[in-house]
Amino acid sequence: MPVKSYKEMQFGDVVRQQYDFSCGSAALASLLTYHYDNPADENTIFKIMYEKGNQSKIKKQGFSLLDMKTYLDSLGYQSDGFNVPLDKMRQLGVPGITLVNFDGYMHFVVIKGMNNHSVILGDPSRGTMQMTYEQFSQYYSGIVLLIRNHVDLAQNSYISDDNYTLYAPSPIESGISRDSLGVFSITLPERGEY
Repeated sequence: MPVKSYKEMQFGDVVRQQYDFSCGSAALASLLTYHYDNPADENTIFKIMYEKGNQSKIKKQGFSLLDMKTYLDSLGYQSDGFNVPLDKMRQLGVPGITLVNFDGYMHFVVIKGMNNHSVILGDPSRGTMQMTYEQFSQYYSGIVLLIRNHVDLAQNSYISDDNYTLYAPSPIESGISRDSLGVFSITLPERGEY
């Protein structure tokens, strides 16, 4: 079995953004590659969206959901932006791209899946991450770019209760602290003290 570094695992199913302003193209590449079985790279998407978009606006504000929709439509995907409450997003059971506000920093991420308690995100700058509903709702704008065709592919790749444990954080709180291990070995019974 090949060994992967933490960073490789963190970006195992997310395309890492190459530039501060390229989260939109990296999020699109992640969505297409890992949820729609259509390998795509950030640079190609970036170039095409930049060439076809409002370049002066893109330079100032980055890509918009409309730029992403236009790109997806050019590939034959039927995509639209929707205002979707978080509970409804879970019920839909398909991945989508949303704009979040991380403490004043507007950023595109992929909603890869949800269960009753938390959300799995594909963040182009941080990799795959899990947040509780409560945490994520502070950042969630409610606007999601969804692809309306190829629903079967989207549903099969959506992270739900069936495959959620692959993304669950380690149970670090149940570990024994290093200091406790030293005491434990000192207090082991001697031979014949059972």
